[in-house]
Amino acid sequence: MSTEQQNIESITNTDVATEATNTATNTTSTSTSTSTDNTSASTSTTTAPTTSSTESTSSNGQTTTAAANTTTSTTVSTNSPPNNKRKEVDTTQPPKYIETRIRKKAREALDLISNTKQRQASLFNLLGNDYTGPTEQQLEMIFRLFSRNGKTIGADELKSVIRAMGKRPLTRRIDKILNECDENGNGTIEMDEFVRYMQKKAMEKAKTLGLLGESDDDEEENEGGDTDEEKEDGTPKKRAANAKPKSKKSTKKATTTAAATTTTAAATTATATTTTATTAPPKSVMKQPSFFQPIKKGSSIVHYYTENAGTHINTNVELDQYSNPKGVEHDLGVEGAFTQFTILIGRFYSASDLECIKDLKSKGFQIVEALTQKDFINKLPQSDIALIISGYVNDNSTTEQEFADKVEEYHKVGKGLFIWNDNAPYILQGNWVTKRLYGVVADGNEPGKQDLTLGNGLDKQHFSSHLVTSGIVNLYEGVTISSFADITPANGKLEVLASSSQGNKIMLVSSTDPTKVDANCGRVVIDSGFTKLFAQFFSAGTGRYVKNCCVWLLALDHRFRLGVEVSGEIEKPKEVPVWQYLHGTWNDYDNDASKVVEEAYQEWLTNPYTDVRSVKSGAWAYQIDFKQNKQTNIQHFAHKIRDIRRVLKNVVKPTIN
Repeated sequence: MSTEQQNIESITNTDVATEATNTATNTTSTSTSTSTDNTSASTSTTTAPTTSSTESTSSNGQTTTAAANTTTSTTVSTNSPPNNKRKEVDTTQPPKYIETRIRKKAREALDLISNTKQRQASLFNLLGNDYTGPTEQQLEMIFRLFSRNGKTIGADELKSVIRAMGKRPLTRRIDKILNECDENGNGTIEMDEFVRYMQKKAMEKAKTLGLLGESDDDEEENEGGDTDEEKEDGTPKKRAANAKPKSKKSTKKATTTAAATTTTAAATTATATTTTATTAPPKSVMKQPSFFQPIKKGSSIVHYYTENAGTHINTNVELDQYSNPKGVEHDLGVEGAFTQFTILIGRFYSASDLECIKDLKSKGFQIVEALTQKDFINKLPQSDIALIISGYVNDNSTTEQEFADKVEEYHKVGKGLFIWNDNAPYILQGNWVTKRLYGVVADGNEPGKQDLTLGNGLDKQHFSSHLVTSGIVNLYEGVTISSFADITPANGKLEVLASSSQGNKIMLVSSTDPTKVDANCGRVVIDSGFTKLFAQFFSAGTGRYVKNCCVWLLALDHRFRLGVEVSGEIEKPKEVPVWQYLHGTWNDYDNDASKVVEEAYQEWLTNPYTDVRSVKSGAWAYQIDFKQNKQTNIQHFAHKIRDIRRVLKNVVKPTIN
């Protein structure tokens, strides 16, 4: 055998051995035959690295080299190709879609679901740990919290919903959701429409994570309306005016093609291996649907309220001896979520231990007690909820006026009051407070000892559906109880929650109607049967009722509506100008946008000869015609025109976005 043939065979055998090794490790390699303009020899490209340098000269004078630690080697082909030669692959084409294990799991999970609504709902479970937004049940809970009729919400309520999800209620975001969900243009959307919108967002994220394949028409909307993405300087990122965004699919295709070209040029280990790497989920996604970005603990209502808030019983739920559903998941508040809040208990009747304290601690509440009126009012500022258990004598550590003054101050900065009376005369301190706040007092001595049932609280032996009665179907009224004969002096600020077994008003709650109560005032619950707090009388629904009341008294949903911190004082509302736009109904601009327009308006008043002003708000730019009261979105491709107006409203200054 000639030296040239020995060299050729040696190199060829090295290639064969390398390919055999790759086959044993389930790694595919490919050989590509090419022809050059200045030689008739055919070459094969492999990716097997060599451990030594070998040089030989072919019959036409060309030199073939295999260099150590390189990723390519060029050899002259023989007439007898290796037996394990595989089918040639055209690496100039984008690699085919590879169904990974995660994608297969996602596809099989979705294929099992035939019903459209179920399929959409399953997306929340599909995302698993990658999903940081509320579940479908939590979305419905949030919707119920802010819907005034239980069916629909308008722009103002939608702002509260978005803020309760831990997101900024930007005007462009609200407008975009209304545009997509409000098909009739009446300015309201239904629960199913809202949930479907969020499910669509979940599907978009599933695609960005590679859990679902891209559809043919999958392309980002050029409105870009609801992202929270910001630049390093804190300003929102935005697209250029009228710029049409690049399709995700096109971007992916271009990246894949580039990767394939690089593979050909560098001749990587195997085309199939390269294909798998190319189609792997991206290591990072620069922009995802912002509803599903991680949020700060405590910045969403779902961190405090359970998904069953406001409901009473579900199918296939285990019940206790009183026919109330078992399990803390049926409470209003999330277990252990309230460690930052303090309850002050004024025990002006202390004949027995309070069974409810351990239930309140299970929610995370800090408990502080006061045994005198003076000690109680001194500790008020450090608490979030004040619980008053009325006695029958004045301990003379304060006067009635001093006591009532301090409690009223506490109430007017947004703190909660839980007032407990019993049969007369155990109504003293409670009556001091209710007379000062509402002009009503409790009286009477009614034998109770009956369970109330869910229904209309104005009806005999019934209580109403309310957040404080979440997860309760039957509720003990107490042993001996007082009642309120007339609550009309409260002028609608109080509502009847329950009537006794004899038909008297025994449980009251403060109204949540913003037209009847001041936004800065705290919530109030009044109960006329405190004996049910004691261990020997702790009966149907009492533990859950007390926990629910304390959670509700924090007014967390109200605070999210106002845009203030979940704890601390709430400032008194002030009259300020608010700008509104017409979308079915008149809707407030978000706070930042309203300030921008107001500044432009004040400038127009000093220089009214030019009616049109350019206004920048967030990602959008507008032309405002103050004479015609019209706004034109000059960045939106449709140049949408809306009516606007300026109104004066009493509002609480928001402290969060």
